[in-house]
Amino acid sequence: MKTVTTLKELVYYADETYQNQPFIRELVHRKIQEKNFHEFRQDCDSLACWIQKQFPDTRTHLALIGSTGYAYLVTWLGIQCGNHVSVPLDVSNNAERIADEINRSDSEVVFLDDRHVADLEIFKKLCPKVKFYIHLHHAQENMLYLGDLIAEYAGQLPIDNPKAQDLAAILFTSGTTGQSKGVMLSHANLIDNTTCEPNQDFGKNIRLTVLPIHHIFCLTCDILCSLWFGRIVCVNDSLMRIVKNLKIFQPNVVSFVPMIAVSILNRMQQMAEKNPDKIAIGKEVYGENFDIIYTGGAYLSPEVIDGYREFGIEIAQGYGMTECSPRICTGIKNCPKPDSVGKIVPGCEVRIAEDGEVWVKSKSVMMGYYHNPEETVKTLTEDGWLKTGDLGHQEDGFLYLTGRKKNLIILSNGENVSPEELENQFAYFPPVKEIVVYEQEQQITAEVFPNQDYESDNIQAEIQAKIDSVNETFPPAKRIVKLVIRETEFPKTASKKIIRADIHKI
Repeated sequence: MKTVTTLKELVYYADETYQNQPFIRELVHRKIQEKNFHEFRQDCDSLACWIQKQFPDTRTHLALIGSTGYAYLVTWLGIQCGNHVSVPLDVSNNAERIADEINRSDSEVVFLDDRHVADLEIFKKLCPKVKFYIHLHHAQENMLYLGDLIAEYAGQLPIDNPKAQDLAAILFTSGTTGQSKGVMLSHANLIDNTTCEPNQDFGKNIRLTVLPIHHIFCLTCDILCSLWFGRIVCVNDSLMRIVKNLKIFQPNVVSFVPMIAVSILNRMQQMAEKNPDKIAIGKEVYGENFDIIYTGGAYLSPEVIDGYREFGIEIAQGYGMTECSPRICTGIKNCPKPDSVGKIVPGCEVRIAEDGEVWVKSKSVMMGYYHNPEETVKTLTEDGWLKTGDLGHQEDGFLYLTGRKKNLIILSNGENVSPEELENQFAYFPPVKEIVVYEQEQQITAEVFPNQDYESDNIQAEIQAKIDSVNETFPPAKRIVKLVIRETEFPKTASKKIIRADIHKI
């Protein structure tokens, strides 16, 4: 395959190689609309020309607030074709937080969809540096419209080419403590992560993209890799319609977070109560041609892997972080080590520090945090190692995680306890919706928010029985001593990660 070094080159490579083959399929007014690789490159070029005309002498930062779709992807990569910087923001955040990240990223243009049109006046008040607001999908009062810009500059080619080491994007990590941090990823970072795996007929895949597009997992694995391998990407328009869209688009590959995978598995198991043919149920839900589910972002219980296998479906987990563009490990078919977080990707070195922290080094590792040298120094070593904050070990090219360094419980007897190691034992236990393990008065305590949909005569007794069973598999120092049942969900970040520091504040 041809060597590419920038995202603009990737868009052009996809056009030259796959041309009129379908690239994006999405539902528009309940009908499937299809765009090919050539159309995509043309529209990216048109937007790039508009941006270059408005900002001829500077590399400008442009923020995106929206959901996955053709217009959003044209914007993301049109910015790259114009040699500027994309700043994708979390559409689920409130206007004030979005405005804060617009300002801290020095964005001068904002693209948005209907979800935040009502916040336009707030943005204008709080973001004085922004020069243009552009609606992604239709004409809107007091805003420009993406479609008009593309039409006006149709057929024109942008000038100026980005360099591999140039900043391509700023992506904000949600973070469970303090202010979000803007991860700076270069073209080289993103291209390395996109092209690090050898082609295993990936171009034959039809991939349903489900995860939020501001997440790097979705961008790299669903979109950039599809440009590289020539895959079809089908857009899931709502988490509530995943199963429906699986039937409509008939993909053979999908990327989920474990929570989504578990939800659908539970649904299939309910179906199996009436129909014992689990293989038929798996094909009914996922389609006749379905191949594999890839997961990331959280722990995937081996019980979930076994559960899917009963329905004839393979599921494999990978591991990464925004700061590494994101892949560190990738899920593989027929994984010989299902309790690992996947096989370390080619070109990525992994080192286990003396305290058990996982360090990684590769061309995918970020440039640093935008305008945040203090946090950059804490996270990147002088010789280029990224401190992941995760604890683990490696074996035969596979990585195993045991928890987060910052969450480690150190007891007075000198024992170190990883709360995640205990929490993961309840990852697929139906009575438990959420669990956090912590130390209280030198006792290992499990605080649980029960599953409100689970029917039980005594749910606390069931949870305690599970704790007793789990305790038998751990040494005395790591056993859960106390159970606390809570009545509300745990406080979370915008990306639904539990904020441990805030557990006792509400």
